[in-house]
Amino acid sequence: MAKIAKIPVEQLSEETARLYDALNDEKDLAVILIGTGFLDACLKSLLEAHFLDGSTSERLLQPSGAIGGFRARTDLCYVLGLIPKSAHGNLVTLGEIRNRVAHHHLDMDFSDAAIGAEVAKLTVALTGYLADAPGRTRFTLCVVLLANMLILNTLQVRARGEKTPKNESEIIYRKIEAPT
Repeated sequence: MAKIAKIPVEQLSEETARLYDALNDEKDLAVILIGTGFLDACLKSLLEAHFLDGSTSERLLQPSGAIGGFRARTDLCYVLGLIPKSAHGNLVTLGEIRNRVAHHHLDMDFSDAAIGAEVAKLTVALTGYLADAPGRTRFTLCVVLLANMLILNTLQVRARGEKTPKNESEIIYRKIEAPT
C-alpha cells in the first residue's frame, strides 16, 4: 500500500471552506464519506502533533498501521486526553455511519432508517431547534464542529510542546519507588 503523506494542520484549516462546500452541495453518500474522511485527517494530524517525529509514528498512522483506522485514532485521541468524551462518542457514531454506507451494496442516504437512528445519537452542540433538524443538517453540523475542535486541539498541542522526546537521549529515566 502506498504511503500517505502528512497533511499539515494549517492545510486542513485552509481546506475547511472546501469541506463546507462539499457538505452543502454533494449527495448524501459523498457528504458522509467526505465528512468522515476530513475528520480522519484531523485525528491523524492531532496524533502527529502529539507523537515523536520519526518513521515509527509515521508507520503507525499509515492506513495499514496499528492506528491507521478511524476508530483506532478516535479511541487513542480519547485515551490520551486529546479529545473529550462527548467528542469521542460523536466520532464513534460518525464512523459507524460511514461504515454502514461504505459497506452497503447500494447507495444509502439520510432518509434510510438505520442511518437516521445513528444520526439521532449525535449530540455536539445540538440544542433548541437544531435538536429536531433533519438528519443531513445534524450530521454536517456535527462534522463541522468536530473538525474545528480537532484543528484547534492540534494547534494547542503543538503550541504547548507536549510532544514526546525526539530521541532516546532526551528521555528522563526515573527511579520508581515501591510504596511503603
